[in-house]
Amino acid sequence: MPKQIKLSLLSVARVLGIFALCRWWFRDRVRVLCYHGFSFNDEHLFRPKLFMTKQTFGERLNYLANSPYQVVSLQQALANPQPLQVVLTMDDGWSGTFELVQPELAHHHFPLMLYVTSYYADKQIPVLNVALSYLLWKTNSTTLQLTIPQLSVETSWSIASLPSAELVKQVCALIDQLEEPADRAQILQQLADQLGVQLQNNGQQLFRLLNIEELRALQQHHVDLQLHTHRHCSPLQPELFGRELEDNRQWLAQFQDPAKLSHFCYPSGEYDAKHLPWLAQYQVKTATTTKTGLFAHGMDVLQIPRILDGEDVHILELEAELCGFMTLVRQVLRVNG
Repeated sequence: MPKQIKLSLLSVARVLGIFALCRWWFRDRVRVLCYHGFSFNDEHLFRPKLFMTKQTFGERLNYLANSPYQVVSLQQALANPQPLQVVLTMDDGWSGTFELVQPELAHHHFPLMLYVTSYYADKQIPVLNVALSYLLWKTNSTTLQLTIPQLSVETSWSIASLPSAELVKQVCALIDQLEEPADRAQILQQLADQLGVQLQNNGQQLFRLLNIEELRALQQHHVDLQLHTHRHCSPLQPELFGRELEDNRQWLAQFQDPAKLSHFCYPSGEYDAKHLPWLAQYQVKTATTTKTGLFAHGMDVLQIPRILDGEDVHILELEAELCGFMTLVRQVLRVNG
């Protein structure tokens, strides 16, 4: 359905009071909002679900502050259910969380659960696959040349010859063979120079994750740091999955008692039924997904649905998700096949 038609229909539903009726009907459901990173320049145009402008995020927080909803922590929503509770969650730990939106978070005093993937936070180099995807999206060049002297690699691609995701996969597979993170970052910078794309903003590295000092500062503003695996992956082998959790927990233990690191978010929303008993084995109490929906008490707390907000989400679309109207629409569509 064209977006403008969808927005017109949603506007009519709101005017007719259907949003208000749904808000009452689904009043006992928990609305778990999901955010990711924030845009310094044009990253929100590159991936609007991954990066949001600080202006849009500020408008979202202002909306919640002046709405009937009560913003609470995930722990409070589960332990003390009340009508119209909203939980704020954020995935990965992108640097813009501190540099761009920390003042907004501090102003509203809203609790936020931040799921931190720790490898890139520890190494402080750009997230390779995302940064490389941005270079290919931004460049006007038609050819990508990759030279890695340490591996005796010298090859090139026509950028238009492959889907961007496949080209990124092939290039990352070669760069990832370098053992040292600094060497991988150097190759990425060489590609950026070659393609004529800036990977810095006012001297700050783009596509990096929060550093230790920034994470500590966020903790002072009701931000709860929690688990998101070390290398942002969910292996299907129990020993590898356990290693991801333990490496992640061990790194985050510098911020709080490891026993309190018991909330988890599946990287990229990817999970399997196999993961559920493994999470319990590692004392994980809750896990959030990227499945869209509202959480009803009694549902599996290791498969909590969320509402994914983004720069390309109109405020009317967000309202429709929060009140439960879109949940009702999806239920009707399922019944009707």
